[in-house]
Amino acid sequence: MAQDDLLVAAKGGGAVFAGRLFAWGSRFVLAVLLARVIGAGEYGLYTLALTIATVGSSFAILGLDAALVRFGAVFAGRGDHGSLRGTLRIGILVPAAISLAMGLAFVMLSDWIAVTIVGKREVAPLLRVVGILVPALVLNQQLAATLQGMRRIHQAVIAEQFAQQTMRFVLLLGLTFVGLTAENAVIASTLAAFGVTFILIWFVRRATPARRDAVPAEHRPVMLMRFSLPVYFSNIVNTLGGNLQTLLLGTMASLTSVGIFSVAGHIQLIGSIFHSAVVSSSMPVFAELHDRGDRAGITRLYQATSRWTLTLNLPFFLAALLFPQFLLSIFGKEFEAGATALVILACGNLLNAATGSSGALLDMSGYTVVKLLNATISVGLALALNLLLIPTYGIVGAAIAAASAIGIVNLLRVVQVRLLIGVGPYNRDYVKPLLAGLCGAAAAVIVGWLTGGLPEWARAGLGLLALVVAYVIAIRMLGLNDDDRLVLSRVSRRLSRRGGRRRSEDRPSGDGGDRGRSPASVPTERAPLP
Repeated sequence: MAQDDLLVAAKGGGAVFAGRLFAWGSRFVLAVLLARVIGAGEYGLYTLALTIATVGSSFAILGLDAALVRFGAVFAGRGDHGSLRGTLRIGILVPAAISLAMGLAFVMLSDWIAVTIVGKREVAPLLRVVGILVPALVLNQQLAATLQGMRRIHQAVIAEQFAQQTMRFVLLLGLTFVGLTAENAVIASTLAAFGVTFILIWFVRRATPARRDAVPAEHRPVMLMRFSLPVYFSNIVNTLGGNLQTLLLGTMASLTSVGIFSVAGHIQLIGSIFHSAVVSSSMPVFAELHDRGDRAGITRLYQATSRWTLTLNLPFFLAALLFPQFLLSIFGKEFEAGATALVILACGNLLNAATGSSGALLDMSGYTVVKLLNATISVGLALALNLLLIPTYGIVGAAIAAASAIGIVNLLRVVQVRLLIGVGPYNRDYVKPLLAGLCGAAAAVIVGWLTGGLPEWARAGLGLLALVVAYVIAIRMLGLNDDDRLVLSRVSRRLSRRGGRRRSEDRPSGDGGDRGRSPASVPTERAPLP
């Protein structure tokens, strides 16, 4: 059973990682396109509008997304379809209704918000679009949480990561030929979000028990809200904290500063993709393990996911540390001013990955009040540091505030997990990726010294290549543990089976059984997701 839980987390994490990697790649290309076409100022305006939409939507969710994940996993695991259906009704419909009212408020009060709160009148037209975007964001969040709780996270990935980014990319690419502006870019994001809504609704309808065979829905609003309200307040605080730098830069500095800081944050975001993927896929598994009282299973999963997140994050941290100006120059010369901020943000992201799935474990074990406490500490610290540092140091001050808040609160979570649950994220195998990171960094530095006469882009490219190759070789030489070999062997078998099916499909049939049949009439088997 412990191996099954580990494989479920790894499979879900792999699906989420693939989806988020695709989404990051799409967003990276779009960010380069937008930054080079509309400039840092307009890109900052676009980023500020989407940030306001993200913060606004968090107020409508009521923490019920976490309830859908936790109780969806528990009730589905127990086979309690009545309680599952009641949970889905409350968890999806209530936030959807609140988001509609909130969207209307954004539309009607857009001028007042732009002038009085943001302090920039040019934001007003974009806020009217944000009012339409907020309901779609809320509904998508709840539908995706439903699929996550029912262990169908790959379907949420297909919709939110692959489909949404593809639609947005196509729309924005088309707008470049007719006139791309910050407002048009927000409109494209809104249309893509509504497209995802319909896809998610279809997935959820397929995943839930058929109505004709289901027992009556059993609604438990008191239980859901008792769990969700602490999550709600902590999520609001976390969302504000995560977007605080953008909001405060937008009000206390220029839109150009917002654009540069957003690009720096976007580059370092790739380092957190695998971390967030593992955390998302582990949440329902942690919930079931806690429900069964399986401390040994929790310990094994906690330590494995902590090691995985650090291992996958380190190369991206080192790339940002050694080549910040080269990475930022891809977006344009004016963005190189964010090099120091990029390094600082990467340090904060590394601390986040190094503490593993501590926050998710606390949430899924029912310690939602602790989550609220952590979120309050994080935002309070970030707010104080931002107000102190941004007026003097601008985007560098914002980066220091963000990294400090992330590091302190994540270390606090590790201590809380040890005290409340009695498990820790680290074992001897945790040292291996650290040693491999030193090897990768040394290789990159040596290559940079040897290629001193080459153009900057060539030196950086060769240095990055040396970093990755040396890191992978070092990880392999240091050896894998049993959990790593278990997951890799399962992946290898899946790929072998997939390759075998393809070879058998390409091989001519010996008995001619399928001859004369149209390709559409030949039965095929859908390949499993990795």
